[in-house]
Amino acid sequence: MMNVFARPTSDEWFFIGIISFLVFMLIIAAELVRRLMNGNSEYTRKFVHVVVGILMAFAPFVFTSGIPAILISIIAIVGTFVAGQTNVLQSLHATDRISYGTTLHPLAFLILVLTLWDRAPHILSLSILILAVPDVLAALTGKFVRTPHYFGFSSDKKTVEGSVVMFVSTTLLIMAYFAYGNYETPFPWIFIAIATAVVVSTWEMVCTHGLDNLTIPLSAAFMLHYFLISEPHHLPEQMMTALVFATVIAIVSHRFNFLSPSGSIAAFLLAVIVYGIGGWIWTFPLLIFFITSSLLSKFGIKRKKHLENVFDKTDKRDAGQVAANGGVAGMLMLLWYFFPDRTEFYYCFVASIAAVTADTWGTEIGTFVSGKPRSIISFKSVNIGTSGGVSIIGILGGALGAFLIVVSSTVFNQAQVPSSLIISVVVSGIFGSLIDSIFGATVQAQYVTVAGTMTEKIVLDGVSTTLHRGYSWITNDVVNLICGLSGAVLMYLLL
Repeated sequence: MMNVFARPTSDEWFFIGIISFLVFMLIIAAELVRRLMNGNSEYTRKFVHVVVGILMAFAPFVFTSGIPAILISIIAIVGTFVAGQTNVLQSLHATDRISYGTTLHPLAFLILVLTLWDRAPHILSLSILILAVPDVLAALTGKFVRTPHYFGFSSDKKTVEGSVVMFVSTTLLIMAYFAYGNYETPFPWIFIAIATAVVVSTWEMVCTHGLDNLTIPLSAAFMLHYFLISEPHHLPEQMMTALVFATVIAIVSHRFNFLSPSGSIAAFLLAVIVYGIGGWIWTFPLLIFFITSSLLSKFGIKRKKHLENVFDKTDKRDAGQVAANGGVAGMLMLLWYFFPDRTEFYYCFVASIAAVTADTWGTEIGTFVSGKPRSIISFKSVNIGTSGGVSIIGILGGALGAFLIVVSSTVFNQAQVPSSLIISVVVSGIFGSLIDSIFGATVQAQYVTVAGTMTEKIVLDGVSTTLHRGYSWITNDVVNLICGLSGAVLMYLLL
């Protein structure tokens, strides 16, 4: 019987020693080949990726204990990170772009071992195989196609041909795996395969810096776990509806210029998670935030034209903004998926959305109304659009937005919501928006142009700006993420 923390037998230790030696020799051989190929590491890296991935995939069928897999994962994480930092073993990590893929690969395996080794080793195995084979086929397709069609939802360029291969090969691999293993599934194989392939391929399209080595196996494991593991809140028909619903949201949002292409993709993934797991009771508050905030951003856009040089992002939200505003809510949704008895996750979820709604409504209403806001730190008058600037009308507008989110959370909620809980959510939402203003006034990166004006942009009209205060990595997206997190944390403390 599988036991992730069982003591390995002497035979298992012996076998793990042989595998470790073979992997070590494989890496040495890859490094020698790279040098013979005049430093080209693209193919050696892919070859090692495939071989090691296949070995990882078969680990649950070779070992009873998960400890050898855990130890190898930790060693690989540390080793690849150090190799990347010291620029050794370039056959594994040398690329023409910044990538952390070689470190994220064993990290994904470690997470899957800790969560699926005992209960669903077949899902663990298949998820790693999807990373080992279809992902590499997609990358190689982009290299070998004579006239590839490039697109970019992130800083990494992808090809249409590679994404198609990713989708098709993932679908075929899942169907072949089910057929060969003679697994019984509660839902037709073809639908499970296609649904999983859609989500996995979407993550592959939008990720950058090798992050897909983490998101591909984890998203595959999530989808397969949802369809194959019987739980009361696992509703295959609802997940299939979620894919259609999320697609409509992405297309309509892009059509009306609410979201950029990358923002539409991010919204699709978020909608799949939230609606697929929680249905309307979880989705409706998030949908209300998105619709109302998008309409407010468009309202009076001509009057706010002068603020385009101040704000880093426009009214057309990108993937970073979607992740910043909905990322905490999405994580709380996933926590509830694994711990469905913890009802407090739902109210923290609503509070997080209330916080980003209060922040967005406060900003949009505050910038539209005449009169200068005041710094939340010094209370001195500041220009409209200045990070950390607040006004009475902006705070009231934010409170109204938070209250609307609370009301929307009761529409599909059959349980009676106490008034004290409603007040707590509104307070948490306002608190999160104020935390956003405090961080915006203190540590958020603010730049100054040659003309001496303040902006959030690193480059304005083709000219680089100079960091005036704050930290360059604390962008408006980071502050918005902190806003959503602050609302959720306060709500948890008030429960």
